[in-house]
Amino acid sequence: MSKYSSLVVGISILLASLLLFPYISNTQALPVRDGKEMNFLNTSNAIYEGNGEKLLSNKNISLIPYFITEQKYVENGLLNGVENVTNTQTYLNTHISDDILLGKGNGTIETMDGQNITWISSDIGRQTDNKWVFNGITLFNNTKSDSLSILNNSITLSKSASGPILSDHMWLLE
Repeated sequence: MSKYSSLVVGISILLASLLLFPYISNTQALPVRDGKEMNFLNTSNAIYEGNGEKLLSNKNISLIPYFITEQKYVENGLLNGVENVTNTQTYLNTHISDDILLGKGNGTIETMDGQNITWISSDIGRQTDNKWVFNGITLFNNTKSDSLSILNNSITLSKSASGPILSDHMWLLE
């Protein structure tokens, strides 16, 4: 993928994140559209639930014009409520202020038998109650894996919080 198309994809994901931000900033609020509740953001409807990430590395990349960091994590989770997976993640975070950051991520979800699918994401993080809470959008690539085929070329909304005991969630957009 060329630098231009990567930039276009990144900007598109970021814009979609910003537009969908009100729907994922508070999963208790269920907006109504056409008389139906948009309750797909309940945790029981999540396609993925992580059970807390482990920080593998953290390094400072730049201080000018913004503070930029790179973090690498690994997280165990459940896909579709039944499939045990490992989610390996790398994020490049631009700290816009002390309380807001923009994250660009990539990673791989892998099943216990070695099948995998890769992804990219854009997230907005906010400092809330001494922890970072992230809302974002993730784009999955294609895979030949049967157990991960539900994620083929799919887009998910995500909500996560930093910390070893805080769960992450992804909701599949159809």
